[in-house]
Amino acid sequence: MIQSSQQQSKRTRSYVEEVYRLIEQKPDIVDIIILNKRGNPVKSTMEQPSAIEFSGLYGILKDKVQSGLQKIDPDDELLMLRVRTKANEVLITPDEKITVMVVQNAKDRIQL
Repeated sequence: MIQSSQQQSKRTRSYVEEVYRLIEQKPDIVDIIILNKRGNPVKSTMEQPSAIEFSGLYGILKDKVQSGLQKIDPDDELLMLRVRTKANEVLITPDEKITVMVVQNAKDRIQL
């Protein structure tokens, strides 16, 4: 039983590292936070206190969004949350293992 748990932990760590590496390569990334199932930051470009604060605020926002979605359609689920300001864009993507939060520069890439 302990060995199975350790193998699962190694798979999850490698999954986190791979996701982090792929995101880090994208242009205009400012910050990355990866949360475990419990909502705790496990890897981040932010200082630990900031990552904890940011993930806590995300938890509140996610609960409110899910509550609203349930009222609209009880069978629907949150796949991605995108919040954009003039300067930044925050993309939040939960899955069954981790939640990925990315802050990026909100540049318009459309050239007219």
